[in-house]
Parts: sequence; structure tokens; C-alpha cells
Amino acid sequence: MLTCARALRDDFPYITFSSVYKTAARDEEQQDDFLNAVAKIETDESPEEVYYALQSIEEDLKKDPPYKKGPRTIDLDILLYKDPDNRQLTTDNLVIPHPRMQERRFILEPLCELDNSWQSHLQKTLDQSCKRIDMRL
Repeated sequence: MLTCARALRDDFPYITFSSVYKTAARDEEQQDDFLNAVAKIETDESPEEVYYALQSIEEDLKKDPPYKKGPRTIDLDILLYKDPDNRQLTTDNLVIPHPRMQERRFILEPLCELDNSWQSHLQKTLDQSCKRIDMRL
């Protein structure tokens, strides 16, 4: 995770990270817990350009789950993208805002650290495990 944070800083110097959270696997539960965080970047790049930068980092860090939703070295997603028109985006590679983020405490908990406007959504995810750990990105 620290290697990924360094790579993200290299590509996006204006980046802020949330705390890191340890969460139980959701869809495929017979695997180790995951470490999750949210980052906020300031960039002039388009969502597609950001997506390709994230894909490159995943490739460099050898993201290769043995099966769908299985253990992986890293998983980078674009959750939100603010533009002047506040539009939604759907392409072959991207759906922004992320379609399931409001159902996932491991996204909402760290997201609230960077943008408290999502706080009300946390109530819907109280049944999910999500614990802040002592790790700085």
C-alpha cells in the first residue's frame, strides 16, 4: 500500500490521503482482510486520463487476482470526479460516481475524512466491519 501511495504521489503531486482502514472481505469472504483508503487528487487531467494512470500503477504493482473479487495487491477506482457541470460519466471503462460506493463502509468511512458531506450515508452501512489502523500514507 505504501508503494502505491508513492506512485500516486509521483503522478498526482496534489493528493491527500485518508486514514487506512482494515475491512473484512465482502463478496468473497474466505480471504484475508483488506486495507482500504481514499485519496483526493487535484488535477487538470480528464477522468479517462486519471483512469489510465491508475491502471498503469495497478499493472506496475502486479494486480492479478486469482479469481473475480479475490485477493489482489492493489485495486484503484475513481469514486467521484468534480467538474464544473457536476455531470455523471459512463464509458466502457468508467462509471462516475462509483455505482456501489454508498453501500460500502470501507469507501464511505475514509471518504468522510476528506469530504464530510457523505456522513449521512454511513448509517446504511453500520453492519459492515471497518476499523481505522495505524498506518500513514
